[in-house]
Amino acid sequence: MIKENDTICNLPPSKDYPIWSERLLRQRIAEDKKILDYLVFDEEYCVSASTIALYQFQNQPLWGKFKSAIFDSKCGIVLSGRSTKSHLTSFAQKCLFAGLEFQREFARQIGLAGHNVIATGRLAYFSTRSYNTSNLDWVALHQMADYQPLQNHMFVFKTVSISNNKYLFAYRNCSRHLTDKICNSLFFNHALYVLNSTHLEQNLGWRVRKFHGKSLIDQPANFHPHQSLANLSLKSIMTEVLDKKHLRYGNYLADFYELPQMTEAHKKAYYSSKRPDSLY
Repeated sequence: MIKENDTICNLPPSKDYPIWSERLLRQRIAEDKKILDYLVFDEEYCVSASTIALYQFQNQPLWGKFKSAIFDSKCGIVLSGRSTKSHLTSFAQKCLFAGLEFQREFARQIGLAGHNVIATGRLAYFSTRSYNTSNLDWVALHQMADYQPLQNHMFVFKTVSISNNKYLFAYRNCSRHLTDKICNSLFFNHALYVLNSTHLEQNLGWRVRKFHGKSLIDQPANFHPHQSLANLSLKSIMTEVLDKKHLRYGNYLADFYELPQMTEAHKKAYYSSKRPDSLY
């Protein structure tokens, strides 16, 4: 999370532009010349901790060529020819431990059926609808201090203070269950933080410093009651992910060659070939 007042904010000052939305962004870059000073054109942009919000313009590109706009406290307003889906896919592939497959397996093991987040424990990127459906708008929950539902499936998120600037980001066409999904996503991120911290402390001997920030991800009131996470381990989840990946491959071969018996044969071959965790 970006701490208050510890970074230069390269976005338009909030006293002049306190609120943003897809419609306002499109209007301002067409009519307000002051905004041009804050625009950056970057096809190689990478989602990072300073990312605040992403708006998708896949169906009606800005200026006929930009499919997404990203608000970044360090970079400014980034216009990109890549879609929001492409940006988050790149983040998942390059930065996430075991990618999105690990995220899905972890959600299953903590009994979380519906969540719209791609998280690390300290970073949480939330989509306004299920991210399996299409190109979507995204908001960085680690940059937000509060949120408020409005009429007609609209939501407004309020940022933490960034160099004495606080912004509102409005989103339309949100899921009608968005409040529940935000709560689930905050719990998912919290549980992932606990899992990673426990692994570092108990297995690697690291001392993990607990954060006391002001964003949504740091407020215990946002984490719904849950069972103890003590029985989960990073290794067990990774083993489950790897096993499922190999078994899926066996199912694929059986379907491709139209030989159902290959499924069981592949399963036996895979488990018998796994090397035991032993020095000998």
